[in-house]
Amino acid sequence: MTFKILVSVLFAAALAPGQTASQLNKWKNDAERGDARAQFWLGVAFERGWGSPPDFAQALRWLSQSAVQGNADAQNALGQMYEDGEGVPKDYTQAAKWYGAACGHRPDYGGAGQGCNNLGSLYLEGLGVKQNYVEAYKYFKLGPGASNLRLVKTRMTAREVAEAERRTELWLRDHPDQ
Repeated sequence: MTFKILVSVLFAAALAPGQTASQLNKWKNDAERGDARAQFWLGVAFERGWGSPPDFAQALRWLSQSAVQGNADAQNALGQMYEDGEGVPKDYTQAAKWYGAACGHRPDYGGAGQGCNNLGSLYLEGLGVKQNYVEAYKYFKLGPGASNLRLVKTRMTAREVAEAERRTELWLRDHPDQ
C-alpha cells in the first residue's frame, strides 16, 4: 500500500462526514502549538487538498516541522514529496535522507516501515544513493516490502544475501524497539 493510499484510508477512518473543516481547524491550532502529530495531519491535508485545493508549500512547511520533531510518518511523507517533486524539485538524495530518518523508528507504527521500503526502492534503482542490492534487501526486510524483497533477491548471489542478512541483524541490534 503506498503512503498516499494509506493516509487516505487513515484519514477517512479518523473523520466523520462533515467533520473536515472542524478537524482541520483543530489540527491547525494544535500544529501552531507545536504538536507533531497535528503538524503531520495538517501537512497531509494541504498535500492532498482536503478542504481546499492542494497547497504544497503549506504541506512542506507542516510536514517539515513534524519531521524535525521525529514523526516517522511526516519523515516518510516528506521523502515522498522530494521523490515525487511535489512543491519541490525532485531530489532523490533528500528523499533518501527522510526515508532513512523514518526507517530508524522502532517499533514500526506505519511511517517507519514505509520509510524502510521506500529507501530500499531507492537503493534498488540507484536513485539518490549508489545502487546497492544488499542495502535494498536490508531495507526491504526491515519494512513491509516482502514482494520487493523477493524481487531484489533474484538479482543477488547467495553471498550477497548472506551479507544482507548480516547487515539487517546489525541494524536491528543498533535500532532496538523503543
